[in-house]
Amino acid sequence: MKTTPHLFAQRLSKALLALSIGLFGLMVASGNLLDYDSNWQFVRHVLSMDNMQPWFHGDALRGRAIHSEAIQRLAYAAIIAGELAVGLLCAAGGAMLLLALRPTAGIWLPRGKACFTLGATLAILVWHTGFAVIGGEYFAMWANQFNGQFSAYAFTGIALLALIYVNQPESSAD
Repeated sequence: MKTTPHLFAQRLSKALLALSIGLFGLMVASGNLLDYDSNWQFVRHVLSMDNMQPWFHGDALRGRAIHSEAIQRLAYAAIIAGELAVGLLCAAGGAMLLLALRPTAGIWLPRGKACFTLGATLAILVWHTGFAVIGGEYFAMWANQFNGQFSAYAFTGIALLALIYVNQPESSAD
Protein backbone atom coordinates (compact mmCIF):
# COMPACT_ATOMS: atom_id res chain seq x y z
CA MET A 1 0.00 0.00 0.00
CA LYS A 2 1.27 3.43 -0.94
CA THR A 3 1.86 5.80 1.95
CA THR A 4 -0.22 8.95 1.53
CA PRO A 5 0.84 12.28 3.06
CA HIS A 6 -2.03 11.96 5.53
CA LEU A 7 -0.97 8.47 6.63
CA PHE A 8 2.65 9.57 6.91
CA ALA A 9 1.64 12.56 9.06
CA GLN A 10 -0.44 10.36 11.38
CA ARG A 11 2.37 7.87 11.86
CA LEU A 12 4.94 10.61 12.37
CA SER A 13 2.67 12.29 14.91
CA LYS A 14 2.29 9.05 16.86
CA ALA A 15 6.01 8.33 16.76
CA LEU A 16 6.91 11.81 18.02
CA LEU A 17 4.30 11.65 20.77
CA ALA A 18 5.64 8.27 21.91
CA LEU A 19 9.20 9.63 21.86
CA SER A 20 8.09 12.68 23.84
CA ILE A 21 6.54 10.56 26.57
CA GLY A 22 9.64 8.38 26.56
CA LEU A 23 11.82 11.46 26.99
CA PHE A 24 9.62 12.62 29.85
CA GLY A 25 10.00 9.29 31.69
CA LEU A 26 13.76 9.32 31.17
CA MET A 27 14.07 12.92 32.36
CA VAL A 28 11.99 12.29 35.48
CA ALA A 29 14.01 9.17 36.33
CA SER A 30 17.32 10.93 35.70
CA GLY A 31 16.16 13.92 37.75
CA ASN A 32 15.37 11.61 40.65
CA LEU A 33 18.82 10.06 40.35
CA LEU A 34 20.76 13.31 39.83
CA ASP A 35 18.89 15.23 42.53
CA TYR A 36 18.27 12.18 44.66
CA ASP A 37 17.97 13.96 48.00
CA SER A 38 15.36 16.57 46.99
CA ASN A 39 13.04 13.98 45.54
CA TRP A 40 13.87 11.54 48.34
CA GLN A 41 12.58 14.13 50.84
CA PHE A 42 9.26 14.22 48.98
CA VAL A 43 8.84 10.43 49.11
CA ARG A 44 10.05 10.19 52.72
CA HIS A 45 7.65 12.85 53.98
CA VAL A 46 4.66 11.44 52.09
CA LEU A 47 5.27 7.90 53.35
CA SER A 48 6.00 8.94 56.94
CA MET A 49 3.06 11.38 56.97
CA ASP A 50 5.15 13.70 59.13
CA ASN A 51 4.51 16.91 57.23
CA MET A 52 0.74 17.10 57.25
CA GLN A 53 -1.07 20.42 57.01
CA PRO A 54 -1.87 21.97 60.41
CA TRP A 55 -5.60 21.51 59.84
CA PHE A 56 -5.22 17.74 59.29
CA HIS A 57 -6.36 15.75 62.33
CA GLY A 58 -6.60 12.29 60.76
CA ASP A 59 -5.08 10.24 63.55
CA ALA A 60 -6.79 7.09 62.23
CA LEU A 61 -5.07 7.62 58.88
CA ARG A 62 -1.65 8.34 60.42
CA GLY A 63 -1.48 4.70 61.43
CA ARG A 64 -0.73 3.94 57.78
CA ALA A 65 2.57 5.83 57.90
CA ILE A 66 5.77 4.02 57.04
CA HIS A 67 8.66 5.10 59.27
CA SER A 68 11.20 2.49 58.18
CA GLU A 69 13.85 4.23 56.07
CA ALA A 70 14.69 0.95 54.36
CA ILE A 71 11.10 0.49 53.17
CA GLN A 72 10.89 4.16 52.18
CA ARG A 73 14.08 3.84 50.11
CA LEU A 74 12.78 0.64 48.53
CA ALA A 75 9.59 2.48 47.53
CA TYR A 76 11.66 5.33 46.07
CA ALA A 77 13.80 2.85 44.12
CA ALA A 78 10.62 1.24 42.75
CA ILE A 79 9.34 4.65 41.64
CA ILE A 80 12.60 5.46 39.87
CA ALA A 81 12.70 2.01 38.24
CA GLY A 82 9.11 2.46 37.04
CA GLU A 83 9.87 5.90 35.60
CA LEU A 84 12.98 4.56 33.88
CA ALA A 85 11.03 1.64 32.40
CA VAL A 86 8.34 4.07 31.16
CA GLY A 87 11.02 6.13 29.47
CA LEU A 88 12.75 3.18 27.85
CA LEU A 89 9.58 1.43 26.67
CA CYS A 90 7.95 4.56 25.26
CA ALA A 91 11.18 5.74 23.59
CA ALA A 92 11.72 2.29 22.07
CA GLY A 93 8.11 2.26 20.88
CA GLY A 94 8.54 5.71 19.36
CA ALA A 95 11.74 4.63 17.59
CA MET A 96 9.95 1.60 16.15
CA LEU A 97 7.10 3.84 15.02
CA LEU A 98 9.66 6.01 13.24
CA LEU A 99 10.93 2.89 11.47
CA ALA A 100 7.34 2.21 10.43
CA LEU A 101 7.37 5.40 8.37
CA ARG A 102 9.25 3.52 5.65
CA PRO A 103 6.86 1.79 3.25
CA THR A 104 8.77 -1.52 3.54
CA ALA A 105 8.95 -1.63 7.33
CA GLY A 106 5.51 -3.06 8.11
CA ILE A 107 6.57 -5.10 11.15
CA TRP A 108 7.60 -1.98 13.04
CA LEU A 109 4.13 -0.47 13.33
CA PRO A 110 2.54 -3.21 15.47
CA ARG A 111 5.76 -3.69 17.45
CA GLY A 112 6.10 0.02 18.10
CA LYS A 113 2.48 0.32 19.20
CA ALA A 114 2.85 -2.71 21.48
CA CYS A 115 6.01 -1.38 23.10
CA PHE A 116 4.49 2.07 23.57
CA THR A 117 1.30 0.51 24.97
CA LEU A 118 3.33 -1.27 27.65
CA GLY A 119 5.22 1.92 28.50
CA ALA A 120 2.14 4.14 28.61
CA THR A 121 0.28 1.60 30.73
CA LEU A 122 3.21 1.51 33.13
CA ALA A 123 3.15 5.33 33.20
CA ILE A 124 -0.49 5.21 34.28
CA LEU A 125 0.39 2.64 36.95
CA VAL A 126 3.31 4.72 38.27
CA TRP A 127 1.57 8.10 38.37
CA HIS A 128 -2.05 7.16 38.91
CA THR A 129 -1.78 4.04 41.06
CA GLY A 130 1.49 5.03 42.73
CA PHE A 131 1.02 8.73 43.31
CA ALA A 132 -2.71 9.45 43.07
CA VAL A 133 -4.09 6.26 44.65
CA ILE A 134 -1.41 5.06 47.05
CA GLY A 135 0.31 8.37 47.80
CA GLY A 136 -2.75 10.57 47.46
CA GLU A 137 -5.36 8.51 49.20
CA TYR A 138 -3.66 5.84 51.28
CA PHE A 139 -0.98 8.19 52.65
CA ALA A 140 -3.29 11.26 52.49
CA MET A 141 -0.89 13.22 50.28
CA TRP A 142 -3.79 15.61 49.66
CA ALA A 143 -3.25 16.86 53.23
CA ASN A 144 0.55 16.75 53.12
CA GLN A 145 2.71 19.79 52.55
CA PHE A 146 4.43 17.60 49.92
CA ASN A 147 1.48 17.11 47.56
CA GLY A 148 2.16 15.85 44.05
CA GLN A 149 -1.36 14.79 43.16
CA PHE A 150 -2.01 17.53 40.60
CA SER A 151 1.15 16.62 38.70
CA ALA A 152 0.33 12.92 38.94
CA TYR A 153 -3.11 13.47 37.42
CA ALA A 154 -1.62 15.61 34.64
CA PHE A 155 0.98 12.94 33.76
CA THR A 156 -1.68 10.24 33.89
CA GLY A 157 -3.98 12.18 31.60
CA ILE A 158 -1.28 12.77 28.99
CA ALA A 159 -0.26 9.08 29.06
CA LEU A 160 -3.87 7.93 28.75
CA LEU A 161 -4.67 10.27 25.86
CA ALA A 162 -1.48 9.23 24.06
CA LEU A 163 -2.28 5.57 24.65
CA ILE A 164 -5.70 6.01 23.04
CA TYR A 165 -4.38 8.10 20.13
CA VAL A 166 -1.38 5.92 19.26
CA ASN A 167 -3.54 2.80 19.21
CA GLN A 168 -6.16 4.23 16.86
CA PRO A 169 -6.03 2.73 13.37
CA GLU A 170 -4.45 4.98 10.78
CA SER A 171 -6.55 6.31 7.93
CA SER A 172 -5.01 6.60 4.50
CA ALA A 173 -7.69 8.98 3.24
CA ASP A 174 -6.58 12.46 2.26
